[in-house]
Amino acid sequence: MCMTEKISDEFLKQIEEAEREDPQREIPVIITIQAGTDVGMLEQKGLRIQRIFTNISAISGTLNAAEIKPLAQLDQVQLIEYDGPVWALSDQP
Repeated sequence: MCMTEKISDEFLKQIEEAEREDPQREIPVIITIQAGTDVGMLEQKGLRIQRIFTNISAISGTLNAAEIKPLAQLDQVQLIEYDGPVWALSDQP
């Protein structure tokens, strides 16, 4: 699986803009990983872990803009998504 299959086009544009403006800018991410992946290895690659999910193989944390694309190259990483605010849909008009 190549990097572009692991990062959405929209998020990739955000990453590239951040790389141009400030490669050290912290970006919140959720990373889906293969079961059994060594979390310490991800930390060595720059991931600052905030939460390790136990019911799914995923981790939330932050990465510098310049660290995201190299992390996506790892076989153990299945998907990297922006961890932005979300809101529940309302039944009200």
